[in-house]
Amino acid sequence: MRYIWYFCYLAWYWGIEMAWFVIRREIAGERKYGIRTIGTHYLGDAISTDAKAMATQYEPVNYYSAEWLMDHVTEAEKQTAFLDVGSGKGRMLAIAEAYGFREIVGVELSPELCASVKPGKYEVLCADARKMSIPDQTGVIFLFNPFNEPAMQDFVERVKESRARRPRSIKVLYANPQHKDVWLKAGWKETDSFEKLRYLRGSVLEN
Repeated sequence: MRYIWYFCYLAWYWGIEMAWFVIRREIAGERKYGIRTIGTHYLGDAISTDAKAMATQYEPVNYYSAEWLMDHVTEAEKQTAFLDVGSGKGRMLAIAEAYGFREIVGVELSPELCASVKPGKYEVLCADARKMSIPDQTGVIFLFNPFNEPAMQDFVERVKESRARRPRSIKVLYANPQHKDVWLKAGWKETDSFEKLRYLRGSVLEN
């Protein structure tokens, strides 16, 4: 039933072709990674009014975009830490584990979503990414349009602070990159990108 509901949701907002493309991969991906992360989730009253103003509702990144972006990670980068910002129900955490990352951290605002993550070889921080100290071992950051532009600017500053403490390259895997310009202005360069069926987009940014 959850697949039927999600198909209808996708078809209503993005059309039948998009819905068929995504839902087939949803079914295969949930089985492949052994998780149940499909569907949307309104963040509701569990987070502060300030946080609601900058956050988006929970909706998992589609498997096509997730795997396309993860295929751009090198073996050396898998020896660093993977940080998923807006980790929701843990889809990208499970994918990062399957891809072989040594250390995996998710950060999520909603206590309800944090509690819903299936246990795995990763850590979930229930925190505000705008204010957190980015772990200095972080080498890859995943984003699925987690918040608005001002919040993205705040988060980029936290990343820059981490790089100042420990100089290193950080790769950003950005699905639906609505605020990519914030990263470009901060010195990151786009090294690859894709667009599929008009609505599915992704960008690989490196600095």
